[in-house]
Amino acid sequence: MKKIIFSTILMLFPLMSAFAQDVIGRWKLEDGTAIVEVYKNGDSFNGKIVWLANPTEADGTPAVDNNNPDKALRSRQLIGLNMLSGLKKNGTEYSGGSIYDPGNGKTYNCSMKVEGDILKVRGSLDKKGLIGRTMDWYRVK
Repeated sequence: MKKIIFSTILMLFPLMSAFAQDVIGRWKLEDGTAIVEVYKNGDSFNGKIVWLANPTEADGTPAVDNNNPDKALRSRQLIGLNMLSGLKKNGTEYSGGSIYDPGNGKTYNCSMKVEGDILKVRGSLDKKGLIGRTMDWYRVK
């Protein structure tokens, strides 16, 4: 009987671990300014802004992508904007994608890893992630 219980627990452990480490969902940025919804599209993971602490410009219109280097994209609204794209699952990490920072209009290489209810998001200038910084995003329940 003990052997059956032990075997059952061993079989369920990877499933529980995979669920706890699931990147899909809503994540609040460490500075509290936005919530990003991470979703899967085909075999890649992307993320779009779904909430902003300051959703409007000074004149009351919806916040837009003012800092985008492409002038044609500066009028697009920030809510709904895809800021994570092309991340692929690689073991316990998601990598090979990019992150767009609407605060400065720049796009960086991106990798991320789930640690409980914290998503460690690394934006970097190089593909290996050596030159950059890591931000903590917190799961929204």
